Amino acid sequence: MPKDSGAYPEKQIASEPGPTRNQLIVFGFLMLTQMIATLDNQIVATALPTIVGDLGQAEHFSWLVSAYVLAQCAVMPVYGKLGDLIGRKTVVIAALVIFTIGSLLCAASWSMTSLISARILQGLGNGGMLVSVFAVSADLFAPRTRARFQSYLSFVFVFGSVIGPTLGGFLTVTLGWRSIFLVTAPMGLIAIFGFLHFMPQHKSGRQPIIDYAGALILAMTVTTLVIWVDSARLFEGFASPLSLTLGALALAGAALWIRVERRAPEPVVPLTLFAQRNFALLVALTLCNGAISVGMITYFAYFLQMGVGLSPSTAGLYFIAITIGVSSGALIAGRLMSRDVHFTRPLRAAFSLCALVLGLIAWLPHDMPQPYLAGLFVMQGFSMGLAMNAIMLGAQLSAPEGDVGAATGAISLVRTVGAALAIAIYGTIIALGVAGLETASGLSGSEMTPALLETLSEETRHEVVRLYSDSFTALFQTASGVALLGLVFACLMRR
Repeated sequence: MPKDSGAYPEKQIASEPGPTRNQLIVFGFLMLTQMIATLDNQIVATALPTIVGDLGQAEHFSWLVSAYVLAQCAVMPVYGKLGDLIGRKTVVIAALVIFTIGSLLCAASWSMTSLISARILQGLGNGGMLVSVFAVSADLFAPRTRARFQSYLSFVFVFGSVIGPTLGGFLTVTLGWRSIFLVTAPMGLIAIFGFLHFMPQHKSGRQPIIDYAGALILAMTVTTLVIWVDSARLFEGFASPLSLTLGALALAGAALWIRVERRAPEPVVPLTLFAQRNFALLVALTLCNGAISVGMITYFAYFLQMGVGLSPSTAGLYFIAITIGVSSGALIAGRLMSRDVHFTRPLRAAFSLCALVLGLIAWLPHDMPQPYLAGLFVMQGFSMGLAMNAIMLGAQLSAPEGDVGAATGAISLVRTVGAALAIAIYGTIIALGVAGLETASGLSGSEMTPALLETLSEETRHEVVRLYSDSFTALFQTASGVALLGLVFACLMRR
């Protein structure tokens, strides 16, 4: 791939010195922080049934996940803006302290209500950690060097996502479910110590006027939106009175937030960012990216077990293929961008490949030989890895220097919201597709599991797999369309 002329027109760089020893040490603690945040997102998944069995109140089960995600979403832009105003060091340490306290409280929980409350506190810290690792790296390194080092952060994210569920299951079986919250607490303390001693404090010199009203309205609006997109599960449809009320509140909140931000001296997300053509397009593209990366990951295991008919252990092996792809894509994109390749090129390649792969998975028979399917998963992971760093680097380059943290927080929030929207839409597609499941097997979609599938007669099992296969065909077609939309946004960006 030839080099672009003027790869970074937003911030042209004549020369960049290599990273210093202290910068490398601080980056090592950033990698540790990224590992903590990723593990905490993934390690709880395999322990949830055990936790519910121990604490009871199964009716509140879903809120263990939902409350955590909502807390993350609500604070991501706030942390980014606070870092711009008062310095990243204070913000990342505060996020780690909040997270560590939340972890200890989770381990000491005595009821489902207390655990959910502690998970909210963890989410408030985790959201800040996820934003801060990329914002701090923007302070440490100039764009070319940053592109390479942020690819290492992406590798840590993938590694943590893979080992998280396995580690969570092992600890739950051997030491009990409370140990999964204790394993990240000492890591958090190490990171706090490292940032205190090695990270310099860079202050903006701007008067730290906190936009409390904008932050509160944004948090409430995002919370309302994320709950609303799950209306099909929570309120039995989007036409229910509660769902319609939430939708109206989300729209009203968005309008009020825009009005407040226009008047705020230091808005939590400066609206002037959206006047930058590339940044506005990146926001739209990030919604698509959240839908086809984070959102799709949620359904890949479900597809392999119910739409292909694989056992859970065999299905788990396919995530090795995705991991190989993501890691390779992230590292290659980082190397290319560090050599002056403009971030729009990896984005266009990523969304082109993603649209093709998802279209092939939808179009090809799902009983294809497993090596072919694994190859498609590697390619899908590769496309995700290509886009992962390019989006964040592009947002940071498109933002004014004093708003890099706000831009990082906004992009992180939009990716999470895109995933939440997609998960709700994909779930509706699957539910509509298996509407005839009860007729075929006597079990509803909520009752059918991979274990039950194995107990069915050959004829019934084949019919159930066919129903799920057709449903996933529609899901992958939809996701491929979303990837094509993302490609359009990427092609509209200027270099």
